[in-house]
Amino acid sequence: MGTSVSSLRVDVGLLELAAAEAFRYLEGLPERPVSIRATDAELRKLLGGPLPQRPSDGKLVLGDLVAGVDAGLVPSGNGRYFGYVVGGTLPVAMAADWLTAAWDQNCIVHDGSPATAVVEEICGEWLVDLCQLRPGTSVAFTPACTHADLLGLTVARHSVLARAGWDVAERGLAGAPPVTVLINESIHAAVVRPLQLLGLGGSIRTLPVDSEGRIREDALDEAIAAAAGGPLIVCGHIGEINTGGADRLRVLADKTHAAGGWLHLDAAFGMWAAASPRLRHTLADGIELADSIGTDAHKALNVPYDCGIAFIADKQAHQAAFPLSADYLHLDPSQRHPVQWGIEVSRRARVFPLWAALRTLGKDGVGELIDRLCGHARRFADLLAQEPGIKIVNDVAYNQVLAVFEHPHEHPDTHTRQVAAVLQQQGEAWAAVSRWQDRVVLRISVANWATTEEDVQRAAAALTAAHRELLP
Repeated sequence: MGTSVSSLRVDVGLLELAAAEAFRYLEGLPERPVSIRATDAELRKLLGGPLPQRPSDGKLVLGDLVAGVDAGLVPSGNGRYFGYVVGGTLPVAMAADWLTAAWDQNCIVHDGSPATAVVEEICGEWLVDLCQLRPGTSVAFTPACTHADLLGLTVARHSVLARAGWDVAERGLAGAPPVTVLINESIHAAVVRPLQLLGLGGSIRTLPVDSEGRIREDALDEAIAAAAGGPLIVCGHIGEINTGGADRLRVLADKTHAAGGWLHLDAAFGMWAAASPRLRHTLADGIELADSIGTDAHKALNVPYDCGIAFIADKQAHQAAFPLSADYLHLDPSQRHPVQWGIEVSRRARVFPLWAALRTLGKDGVGELIDRLCGHARRFADLLAQEPGIKIVNDVAYNQVLAVFEHPHEHPDTHTRQVAAVLQQQGEAWAAVSRWQDRVVLRISVANWATTEEDVQRAAAALTAAHRELLP
């Protein structure tokens, strides 16, 4: 029998059932096939149909949900899943996320959730310290790096136009001085899409890169000169989506700032190199010179989806770009109000799992986690490179490995795609192809705390076997 709305209550048994199903899934995850096991049609058959007219029993509904989605779940928490820089979830962050759902805070303003507002302040201070950013850097917590990039670039647009005497928040873009936007040609779409949303799509100039995806200095100099001193935004990255490499941050910052411009960095997963003593002075050298940075905590830092973070070096510029007037909101200037720092109004308190992860790991633990992921990536590359016909085509400086599989009678692009298909079908591990500098590569992203040395060995062995299987 269904449950009427008037008789709804907190059902401890329902929550216990959900917890039991979660435990069952997590306990089976290490040996679950790393593959997709259902078609869309099969999932629709299990979960679709007309919306029922009458209420249904919650436990039966939960059972139907578990049974219906199981074959369509991607086991991204498995240590042998290497797709899309997804990351796993640290156990303490998962536990905090469950509590976040139970607490159900809507953190618009301070009096909507004082705990959220204060924990956001705390996490912001911790992160600025952890990554050695400029003191006073403001921090906003967003759904994802795309939103963090949008936020950072919104501030960038407002700031460079304000320097030219134009208040874009008040006057809009019509009639504004033209803004030149220079971007790394291999930068992620998470930067391009926000620029388009901000009305700057027609202002974009892409800059050529070297073999590791870093902007060429000569191209940057030429493009800055062509901007002729007008409003300027330069976009670089830490953690190129294929190679994992980073732009020369000090060079970008010095040249951009000398021209009066704003430097924004997309650091979706590369941000955390700044927390590693080993990588801080290589990949992340100069990160503190950026004017804004977008990153994700749900990738290499391994907190649950979703959790993006935006860093803005100039707190006043951050606030100026997001004016807010709403009589019903209580905006005491002595308190933090999340709505004043981000784009969203109503949202969940996504910062609690992040707090739990940072408090559990500490500075040393974050650095150790990042170094471990990078060590697994180097080991993966070494194992694959031992096999004739498998070539590693990037400098494995972070957590990304690019492999090309060669065949005596077929084009490497074709053979690499075939090897990836065999790997995905067999379910021992999962990775996908990408395209880098006009050739198909297998892109291996090591981003999960749960990945072990054995996982790396098993995945490398599966790829090697798939390669050999397809040879004549």
